[in-house]
Amino acid sequence: MKNFAKVALTLAVVAFAFTSCDCYKKMGKKIDQVEYSCTPEVLSLNNGEVTANITVKFPPKYFNEGAVLKITPVLVFEGGEIAGTPKYVQGENVNDNYTVISWANGGQYTQTVTFPYDERAKISSLELRTESKCSSKCSENYSNFVPFELATVTVAKGINTLQDDLNYAAAMQYMDDNFKKSETVDSKLYILYKINDAKVGKKALTDEQTELFKEFILANKDKENSQAGNIFVEGYASPDGPEKLNNDLSVKRGKAGREAVEKKLADIEGLTYNDEGFGEDWEGFQELVEESNMADKDLILQVLKLYDSPVTREAEIKNMSEVYSALKDDVLPALRRAKVVSTAELASKTDDELKACVASNLKDLECEEMMYAATLYEDPAMKAKIYEACAKKFNDVRAYNNLGVALSEMGDNKAAADAFKKAAKLAASSEVNNNIAMVNAAQGNLKEAKKYAATASDEAKALVAAAQGNYTDAANKLNGYNAAIAEYQNGNLAAAKKALQGDNSANAEYLRAVIAAKEGKVSEAAAYLKNAIAQNKDLAAKAKTDVNLVNVLKAM
Repeated sequence: MKNFAKVALTLAVVAFAFTSCDCYKKMGKKIDQVEYSCTPEVLSLNNGEVTANITVKFPPKYFNEGAVLKITPVLVFEGGEIAGTPKYVQGENVNDNYTVISWANGGQYTQTVTFPYDERAKISSLELRTESKCSSKCSENYSNFVPFELATVTVAKGINTLQDDLNYAAAMQYMDDNFKKSETVDSKLYILYKINDAKVGKKALTDEQTELFKEFILANKDKENSQAGNIFVEGYASPDGPEKLNNDLSVKRGKAGREAVEKKLADIEGLTYNDEGFGEDWEGFQELVEESNMADKDLILQVLKLYDSPVTREAEIKNMSEVYSALKDDVLPALRRAKVVSTAELASKTDDELKACVASNLKDLECEEMMYAATLYEDPAMKAKIYEACAKKFNDVRAYNNLGVALSEMGDNKAAADAFKKAAKLAASSEVNNNIAMVNAAQGNLKEAKKYAATASDEAKALVAAAQGNYTDAANKLNGYNAAIAEYQNGNLAAAKKALQGDNSANAEYLRAVIAAKEGKVSEAAAYLKNAIAQNKDLAAKAKTDVNLVNVLKAM
């Protein structure tokens, strides 16, 4: 709602010192009848700019028919000023192309003026500076505007910079680690058999073959929750010949394999053995075919896909005589086997052990250990330290992405942007894309932000909308602190306070102070501000240049 106020636009008083013309005499007598308004009353930062709508209203029988005014909006602040585009208005007898103000009826104009934002302008004033010239009847002054020392009016004070407080890091996405608290590992032995035979040959299981297997068992069998001492022998047959024969043969091979392994491991106490036959090894058959260089392997794989029946599969493959000949030589012999397996569950480093490594020998940790270790800290600086080490050592896209998020949380968006660029070069990722949108928004690069936000999260899209001043759409998709800023900018203070519920951070308390000040609750605002500064001393300096807290600071 525009609030019109009387303003002493001293349009003519000083003019008398410069000219003998009397075109401003009558205007000067009624100067207090000129009205103005500025929307918003407190200017607001939006997308790196400050925009104001200025309206000046002249009363009837006021504006001299031969007068021309040049009214320049100027944003004034300590250390500088920025002039906006001037507005020209003229009387009815002036032969120029400006906005005409009627003598009989008066008139008004509304001007939208935009200033580039300057950090120094948080505490500022928007002034209207007036210059004038008369018509050709006053030839000595008509060609040049005459400045008036007293013709300056303040129409707005201060700039609301809450948009700058949007937390873009809140919408950034970390990428997950693959760290496991424990890991299943195993060791395997393979015993090969002749066709239609279940006898373990002399060279089928040598000392050399079993040495690594023994070492694995000895290293792991006594560990907590380890199953390394349980030896399992799986018997298989190649998928050629009668199915029942092959099933029986696989059972015999499993048993024979178990007996042979028992003898080889007789010097290790406390082992248990189990054996089982698994029939024709079609799964192993498929794997070997896929790994082979056979000319027609795709045809064989197609047969396996089309038919489930072992009999049909075998018949179809045997019909491919050349193919089957190659299978008999290169694939089928490897499937006449027993597989001997020992399995152990190995515990990873504990959280305390990982923290100790971070403190002493961070670079010795493996990639997944570093990625997980970073999640053990809330301090973004510690996270950044760990992710940076991981990124440098392993060149991992997740490490660079997460480093960028941590840096952004620290407020270093330039370094964050560099980290995201490195991540994007390594691999395409929805998280990286989302974060590039956010870091560009944080840096004021809205064109780039909008480009990446097209495929980003809803929260990221909403923050880009807020960065453009579209707070209504943004508020519906934001949560917490960011939603509170959007609702405040919408003028919905109740919703802003609701969005902050449960958040007692320094920034949240500061925003509560701003909201209370807007409501006129100065004492309440002061209490919130004290709480905010107690948590973060830097907010004291911020408050000194915050137009929203001028009255609060006076009361403190």
